[in-house]
Amino acid sequence: MRRLIAAALLASAAAFASADALAKSPPNMLVIGTNLGGIRTLDPAANNARTVSELMSNAYDNLVQTKPASIDKLEPMLATEWSVSDDKKTITMKLRPDATFSSGNPVTAEDAAWSIQRIIKMGQVGSTDLALWGFTKDNVDQLVRVSDPHTLVIELPTQVNTDLVLASLAGSSVGIIDKKTALEHEANGDFGSGWLAANTAGSGPFVLSQLRPNNLAMFDARKDYWGGAPAMKRVAVMHIPESGNLRLQMEKGDVDVGHYMSSGDLEALSKSPDVVIDKVPGLGFYYIALNTKDPDLQKPKVRRAFQHAFDWTAIQDNIMKYLGSPWQSMVPKGMIGAPADPLGRNTYDPELAKKLLAEAGYPNGLKKTLNPSSDALRPFAEALQASARKSGIDLNLIPGEFTPAFRERKFEVLVGNSGARLPDPFAVATQYAYNPDNRDEARLGSYYLWRVGQQNEDLNKLVDESMREGDATKRADVFKQMDDIYSEMDPGLVIFFQRIDPYVMLKNVKGYAGHTTWSTRWHDVTKE
Repeated sequence: MRRLIAAALLASAAAFASADALAKSPPNMLVIGTNLGGIRTLDPAANNARTVSELMSNAYDNLVQTKPASIDKLEPMLATEWSVSDDKKTITMKLRPDATFSSGNPVTAEDAAWSIQRIIKMGQVGSTDLALWGFTKDNVDQLVRVSDPHTLVIELPTQVNTDLVLASLAGSSVGIIDKKTALEHEANGDFGSGWLAANTAGSGPFVLSQLRPNNLAMFDARKDYWGGAPAMKRVAVMHIPESGNLRLQMEKGDVDVGHYMSSGDLEALSKSPDVVIDKVPGLGFYYIALNTKDPDLQKPKVRRAFQHAFDWTAIQDNIMKYLGSPWQSMVPKGMIGAPADPLGRNTYDPELAKKLLAEAGYPNGLKKTLNPSSDALRPFAEALQASARKSGIDLNLIPGEFTPAFRERKFEVLVGNSGARLPDPFAVATQYAYNPDNRDEARLGSYYLWRVGQQNEDLNKLVDESMREGDATKRADVFKQMDDIYSEMDPGLVIFFQRIDPYVMLKNVKGYAGHTTWSTRWHDVTKE
């Protein structure tokens, strides 16, 4: 690890005399240990996952932002102020005049408009939120436009709650790109995407100086950042996918911040006076997915049996202690419309599960194949397998990476977890309650309810209503109705835990705050 950091520092012109100086991470450099696997590009328009969202949030500024302690409150960033027209169809944003990109080019409304247009036209995963508001390749140029060099106008094509639209502009995929620089590197009409895979062209406080796939991403601080130069001169993001190895590096002081650590290593580090574990609430759940395309799992009583075949209390005390908190509603805890206490819905009751299976036509139990959506969820899947056996459900566990199969509806039973970046129950509702077309050929893999083969028109209507409604009280009632329908239909997505993202930090690291929407920023980080 020390050799890797030393090499990275030399490559970025760092002036350290020897590797011995790196027994502890340098006082002006933040070292993050995480999993860089699967990151194929740093283009904001092509990403929406956790780790890459953090990287992009430090190279690219957004028009607006939310702070970790108040994710429901929008604050200025590149836009200093904004207004909404009386008819709720137009958002006008005033951009700050002093922001520049890392190239030195000024940030203008043209850059902001082009960045949003680009996301829609590319149509990759970064467009998920914006596309929901009705923007298309055909209308986005007319609807997202420039009024003057520092005024951006966003006209909405459909009736949408403007708070949702503004919140989506805070997502890492909507970081504002230097149009001039990106187009200088355009190839075959790719909007500069090929070059942006391993380069950054943002106005954020850090600029990418080196990228080694599945190894290292090095960022250097910008002295000319409009918000002031960061205290950390550089940030080294290291690929350390093995939890035990990452724990060892943190105990040595080689790594300042750790992501994706196992419960066992988190438990061990929690006993150290030099370590802090920040348990950040996530906008998603740990769930059991039941493919209702399967003739056995089509039966409501079989799905209900699974609701009572899982000893979530025992698992909470060990496997899930740092990864999730018990929750059994599709509306995240603490958000509008969430029930006060939904934990009695899916009680562990093996005898009831056996009774339900017998009533469904399986007096001798049921055999199914169980997959974890990723190898990291294998302990969770093993615990489920043991619990289910007592209920007469024999699960043949086949570990591996099964998220692609889940998206294609090619599974029987799957253990997974989800995340969302938009801080509103609507974001989760689109995953768990929305399925406008249940045909196989529709291939709506971004909707989890489609993945399990379920469709409920009442839920579809309520999700659409929650997107349009502007009154908070009425929206809360919509989400309550949605949750009631969901819990009563024996869903193919059985929710047991609300996600927690643990961020592990050495105690001398100050100002690093994990963000619920994964837009964790490094600008205010210091080290004592």
